[in-house]
Amino acid sequence: MIKKYFSFDFQVIGKVQGVFFRKFTKEQGTSLGLVGWVENQKDGSVKGVAQGDPKKCEQMIHWLSNVGSPKSKIQKMIKTNEREIDKLQYKDFSVRDDKKQK
Repeated sequence: MIKKYFSFDFQVIGKVQGVFFRKFTKEQGTSLGLVGWVENQKDGSVKGVAQGDPKKCEQMIHWLSNVGSPKSKIQKMIKTNEREIDKLQYKDFSVRDDKKQK
C-alpha cells in the first residue's frame, strides 16, 4: 500500500513578523515530522507550505490558526491548495530568507 501524504499552502495574517513566527513555525513543523517552508511577505503576512502525515497536518493547521509564536497575534490563517500527494516535495522544514524575495 502506498502511503498518502497531505499538503497545504498557508498564509497567516496578523502580527506575525518580528515575533519569531518563522522560527517557531519551522520548529513546530519539524517536531510534527512535517516538511515544507515558511517565509515573510511584503504585506506583513507569513506564507508557506506544509506536507506530511494528514493527522500531523491537522495539528499544524490548528497551531498556525490559534497558537503561533509566543508574541504573535494571529488574525486569520488562510489555507489553500489542499491535496493528497504520493511523495513529499521537500526534505525538511525550512525558513526562507525574505531578503531573496524580488
